[in-house]
Amino acid sequence: MKFQLKRLLSQLSILFAANLGALGFKTGFCFPFFYCNACPAATSACPLRAIEVGVFNGEFKWKLITYPLLIIGTIGVLTGRAVCGWACPIGLLQRTTGRVPKKLKRKFPSIAKIGQHKIERYFRYTKYFVLIGLVVITPILIGFMFTDICPVGVLTGTLPIMILNPSKYVPNPFFHVALIVFILFFVLIFIIERGWCRYFCPVGALLAPFNKVSFLHISVNKEECIHCNVCSDECPMGIDIPNMHRNPECILCGKCINACPKNLIKFERI
Repeated sequence: MKFQLKRLLSQLSILFAANLGALGFKTGFCFPFFYCNACPAATSACPLRAIEVGVFNGEFKWKLITYPLLIIGTIGVLTGRAVCGWACPIGLLQRTTGRVPKKLKRKFPSIAKIGQHKIERYFRYTKYFVLIGLVVITPILIGFMFTDICPVGVLTGTLPIMILNPSKYVPNPFFHVALIVFILFFVLIFIIERGWCRYFCPVGALLAPFNKVSFLHISVNKEECIHCNVCSDECPMGIDIPNMHRNPECILCGKCINACPKNLIKFERI
């Protein structure tokens, strides 16, 4: 079985498992990816929502905070950010839209230069500001929750409720803001490959540091590398693969492994 086919089957299996609620099954398991607890077909709570509720108005509920962090931490130590490439439903969505940005880069070289600009790597820190500022600090200080406007919540929660149970849907005060963010989310992922993962995903920000210490990671034989950059061109996260070492942005999708003409890239376990 081809490597990327295995990854696709993994993503589809997790997507099915995450929606077992539609069949009446409730596991109570908090998945270590961004999946909205408002979705009528979800079996799990969004880890970010649990953290927000846990710190809301400064009334700390340590069980709510600790539970998702322990799950994410355990997964992170074992596999780093592989969850983004192998399990996350939003990662699967961006996998399907990824061909569009690639075609745009070929037709409009100026778009490709955006992803190669030096400032782009600093823009990737935005997701950490979203995590700390909007997921942690604002719920403590002003009671505003990022998940009230998150585009993933609109996709997996708001829209299913509006379609399946329109009489039960009551828009929150941030509905129009959430709708604008949702539209911008789709514009982003159709212009920049895995743009949400690169720049804004707070769960990606939680998992990214674990790439430095995880048991599973991707290694490159730099001594024999011919620097053809085929691997970098194939990388959906826009990483300089030949020069990377446990890059926090790596989602361990393995596309660089398939692309390397010399078979110098591989998964490695500590």
